[in-house]
Amino acid sequence: MKNLFSICVLAVVLSGCASPKSSRGWVLKAEVGKQYPDFVYVDERGVQRSLRNLKGDFTVLAFTRCDQDAHGPATAALQTTVAENDGARFVRVVGVDVHWFEGQCDHGRCHLVEDNRDMFSICDATGAVRRLYGVNDGVAAVVIGPDGRVFQIAAQIDDRLFREQLKAAVIEESNRISQELSEKYGNI
Repeated sequence: MKNLFSICVLAVVLSGCASPKSSRGWVLKAEVGKQYPDFVYVDERGVQRSLRNLKGDFTVLAFTRCDQDAHGPATAALQTTVAENDGARFVRVVGVDVHWFEGQCDHGRCHLVEDNRDMFSICDATGAVRRLYGVNDGVAAVVIGPDGRVFQIAAQIDDRLFREQLKAAVIEESNRISQELSEKYGNI
């Protein structure tokens, strides 16, 4: 029985992006205030990683559909969002572009396309991550907060209100950490 379970898990992982937990724990749709759905992808060396390996204090996931072979269509909007929050002390904002093709990517599995300091691009070859997060066609953005819960959901990554709310939350978290450090270490 144990071997059968191992074979099933291996088959799911090799078929594309997958949740690192059993399917019972999968979230069918990201919801504000609930734990974020984690998933597994393959990095450039073929090593399996999960979203928690990329997470910052605030992690902005942009879900986009690719046309032809253009990877990362939300990269510019994500870079702007990350840059807007780069000056906050004690808080790291990370952007992850999760993109998929209308058919199926020729790579056949979820993989890391680009890895920069605070910007990542993941090809969701089978659309599994998109389904895991409950994202419909079009552009959607999900922000994971410092506590591992979904903080914010938006219909578009470049929505002004969405970005303003994120910036306010980043500043608030930075001030909170600053206050904690000040109280802990006093006036050094």
